[in-house]
Amino acid sequence: MSTANPPQKQTKPESLQKKSSDPLSSDPQQNSTTSPQTAQRKRKLPSKAKLLLMAVVVAGIAVLTVPALRTPLFSALASGPKKNTTYITDKVTKGPFRVTVTERGQLDSLNNVTLTSKVKGYTTILSIVPEGTMVKAGDLVCELDSALLVDKEKQQQIQVTQAEAELKQAEENVAIQKTQNDSDISAAKLALELAKLDLEKFQKGESQRDLNVKEGAITKSREDLQRAEENFEFSKRIAKKGYKNQNDVEADRINVVKAEIDLEIAKEDLKVEKEYVQKRKERELDADVLEKERNLERVQRKGIATLAQFEAKLKASQLTYEVEKSELERMREQIVACKMIAPQNGQVVYANQDSGRRSSGEDVIEEGTEVRERQAIIQLPDFTQMKVDARIHESKISMIQQGLPVDIRVDAFPDQIYQGRVDQVSSVPISSNWMRPDLKEYKATIKIIPNGADITKLKPGLTAEIEIRIEERDNVIQVPVQSVITIGDQRYMFVLAADGAPLRREVKIGQASDTMIEVLDGVKVSEEVILNPRTHFADELIDLEEQLALAKKKQA
Repeated sequence: MSTANPPQKQTKPESLQKKSSDPLSSDPQQNSTTSPQTAQRKRKLPSKAKLLLMAVVVAGIAVLTVPALRTPLFSALASGPKKNTTYITDKVTKGPFRVTVTERGQLDSLNNVTLTSKVKGYTTILSIVPEGTMVKAGDLVCELDSALLVDKEKQQQIQVTQAEAELKQAEENVAIQKTQNDSDISAAKLALELAKLDLEKFQKGESQRDLNVKEGAITKSREDLQRAEENFEFSKRIAKKGYKNQNDVEADRINVVKAEIDLEIAKEDLKVEKEYVQKRKERELDADVLEKERNLERVQRKGIATLAQFEAKLKASQLTYEVEKSELERMREQIVACKMIAPQNGQVVYANQDSGRRSSGEDVIEEGTEVRERQAIIQLPDFTQMKVDARIHESKISMIQQGLPVDIRVDAFPDQIYQGRVDQVSSVPISSNWMRPDLKEYKATIKIIPNGADITKLKPGLTAEIEIRIEERDNVIQVPVQSVITIGDQRYMFVLAADGAPLRREVKIGQASDTMIEVLDGVKVSEEVILNPRTHFADELIDLEEQLALAKKKQA
């Protein structure tokens, strides 16, 4: 890169001077420019210089007032090089071309184990091993205060004992109710069976027996009546012969009347037995059977309902016992969790460098510090496997692929270049920063490959610069990226001619890195390109944008 003033060269023939091109028009690269000696002779004519200055002033006023004159006047002003102007330039080069993406990140262990507090709520650090201590798997590295948990564990043991007693009582109640249900149902079934037997006994035995008794009474009454009548007739016959007095005859007559009455009574008893007594008794026995059936159903349903209540209480007692027991086990686990054991070999690193920890107001990790549940306390990095966590801007993420080689420079060891490769690339952007919600970055993990280098001296948290090698080619024409400007769909550069005049070139570009861009057509090797064209040619570029926009509109 260099700072260029218009150079002085030998005067060219007038024929070539007449062919001097517009420095802001497309340059065929073969056009010649006005000789510096000629320009010096012109500067020796003060009258012409004054005229030229007046022309510039008039042209400027015309441009401000008459837009149609802007383009012709621009071409007239651009016909000669801008004198006394300093440009920052660089040369077009040809050589190895590397498309890389450079970002900064932080070192971390690839196999990093973080020990967090598993104690619910808040607790205090009673003891912790000094930071930097090398520990082995199974070593006690930190102990949290468990006094309150021990007290709660005792109270919870009481709750478990009570819940266990209630559970046993509920189990016994269910067993008792099942036995009671069996007894009640058996009694109800027996009562129903007896009622059915009573009905069957009446229908098949007692009913006919009672009828036979009534009918027998009628038969006997008839026989008694017949005997009484015969005695009465005999008494009347012998009374006429004087063998029996009249009182005896009257007594025999009364016996006949009595026998007749007894016969009628027996007949009425039989009628009542048939039409009323037996019907009523059969209905009573039928109703008793039906009632016993209903009673059996009631007993069964009542037993089921009562048993369901006891079973529900049993389930509630079981659940209560399980909950209380689970809480007791959890408390015991919490007490055990107060002693933090190293799961692997490593070096103790306090989790103080977490993002936002200092700004969030949380205390640093040390004895006496109060920590919350899930708060990171200790990290055990494996220094034999290290990585770099970096953020890639969304404009570059499409170029990053897993497996790409990476050059890594750690700020703490600037003379050492470590090798690595892209291990992982996030598929979703990192949560936006509230100060820059439009910023989209993706997390990339770079695995450091030892390749003989000593990576055990690398520590988590060190800052490193990564250079991801996207593409590497030889013999590529290239220029600094700041020399190329984009207008619409076209790319332009400003090249210094031999006499120092800036010439606009339309170019075709290829791949680009952070600093260099490949040029496919439009410039030649060793040509000087201006690095800050928009600083010097702002108005001209605005006019060019308007011209291109107008041309595009006409084509549409």
